[in-house]
Amino acid sequence: MMTTTTMMTTTTTTTTSRLRRLLLVLVSGAAALWLSAPDASAHAAYESSTPGFAEVLVESPSEISIRFTQELFRREGANAISLEHVDSGETIALGSPSIGNDDRHAMSVGISQELAAGRYLVSWTNLSAEDGDEDVGSYPFYVSREATTAEEAEDRQIASDLLVLYPDDAADADESEATAAPSAPAVVRTEDATDTELGAGPIVFLSIGVIAGLLLVGALGYRLGARSRGS
Repeated sequence: MMTTTTMMTTTTTTTTSRLRRLLLVLVSGAAALWLSAPDASAHAAYESSTPGFAEVLVESPSEISIRFTQELFRREGANAISLEHVDSGETIALGSPSIGNDDRHAMSVGISQELAAGRYLVSWTNLSAEDGDEDVGSYPFYVSREATTAEEAEDRQIASDLLVLYPDDAADADESEATAAPSAPAVVRTEDATDTELGAGPIVFLSIGVIAGLLLVGALGYRLGARSRGS
């Protein structure tokens, strides 16, 4: 027949084993979540441009310049800018874009012909020098006319996809900031924060939690063992 001491020892071992397995599951899950978190710095995303997003120009521009959130990698065929006159469906002939020597965040290309009135769509392909990722996108501007209601709706969707403010919304935000009463500093969410990345703070708390869990398991095991030995 199993003695009381043996039963206590068996119970202690089983309880400790279960606690350790539970802690292992929790730590493994937290580690998997950390490792699977998307990299917030991926891609050289759109930051600003000339002509600006949905800008209405009174005359034809001589150049298109786009600034990105990461430096670009110079590789033949990896970086390109194209221009379409949406009203007619015509593709405007452009040369190869150039990347700045002092600031490789910017890519520009000249426009050799006079642009007719209408809506234009600038499209790009780029290659990030920081993470090697490719990115594609587009943005609109207008020459000698305003956007229609339908075009504005399309432009707002493009702005949402690029994670930038539509011009009217940006102006409203600036006006609100200028008239607002002084308050505590606000956290500004940039385009690089669209994906969540596990920062240093959560890592510290995760480490503290793991250590506390290990200490708890050890303390329970020791207490149960001491109780068993005392019996």
